[in-house]
Amino acid sequence: MSEGQALSKASADLSRMMREFHIRPIEEIAERFPRKSLIEKGIVIAHRDFDKILDLYEKGERFAIVSGRGPSGPIHLGHLFLFNIVRELQEIFNAETFIPLSDDEKLVFNKIEDLSDGYYWAKDNAKYIMALGFDPKITHIYVSSQQGWVYRYALMISKKLTISTVKNALGVEDSSNIGILFYAAVQIAHILQPTLDYGLRVVVPIGLDQDVFMRLTRDVADKLGVPKPASLYVRFIPGITNEPMSSSKPETSIFVSDAGRDLLSKIFKAVTGGQGTIEEQRRFGANPKLCNIYQWLKMMIFEGNFQISLHENRCERGEILCGFDCKMIVFRYLEAYLKTIREKAREINIERILE
Repeated sequence: MSEGQALSKASADLSRMMREFHIRPIEEIAERFPRKSLIEKGIVIAHRDFDKILDLYEKGERFAIVSGRGPSGPIHLGHLFLFNIVRELQEIFNAETFIPLSDDEKLVFNKIEDLSDGYYWAKDNAKYIMALGFDPKITHIYVSSQQGWVYRYALMISKKLTISTVKNALGVEDSSNIGILFYAAVQIAHILQPTLDYGLRVVVPIGLDQDVFMRLTRDVADKLGVPKPASLYVRFIPGITNEPMSSSKPETSIFVSDAGRDLLSKIFKAVTGGQGTIEEQRRFGANPKLCNIYQWLKMMIFEGNFQISLHENRCERGEILCGFDCKMIVFRYLEAYLKTIREKAREINIERILE
């Protein structure tokens, strides 16, 4: 699938979900956001019930953010990008933030051999997440299998789910292990815990492809008689290839450990919207809408619509080149950014932070 096809598919998916699942355009509530860069850059694209969260915020009431990670390998740029959005939301709204590290998920989905592997990667991932600048006073980061309350709440929630509902929602086959079915209850427990334990309304920043868990959670919340969680739908940065970044596919990802020649090599392999030769690009220009590098520039580096628009226009007129210009901007930014994250992570005593 080309990047253009991927963008068209994402647009079609969003339109369908707006029709079928009551997701709303983020533009409807954009003016109520205290900081609008997440919307202006096209990072937050839609919501469900976030207007109700804003109602609470505007009354001076607090709410919670829940966003987790399944620890089965090293942190890559896609993970850092998502958690930086979560950190920014925490900063904007002074929201209690809950970060489950779902080693149990990776076990039942056969991504790790045993929970000790999950715990190793949970500690590794957690230090880089916290290095982004989360406020430790209002951040709750924990390993799921280590929390007794997860099992208790998952048991309670499992009574509100049927096998057929979970199978249909997740596309589970009869040959799958039963842990996958039960994990739906665990995931819902993660999302509802701030509401059940602290009476806080929850918002979950997710990709559109994860909305099935939100729909299951909202059904269970209704049955339990507690407020339904809201969601913010986030557009993730593309991978090096036309696939999303994945720890299991190193060729798609830039990892937090990448530096120097290795980092430069990966960036120069990234898909762009450029022409076949320098001469053709100078003459015909490039297409930033088909360019992964441009998306990184827009979503991570450039600040302000003017700078983004100016760069886009220069790209389309052939005044800048993918390699000598855009890719080098990305390289210089990421080399410094990832180095800073690594240095901050080394200073974190993660054993004291994990709950």
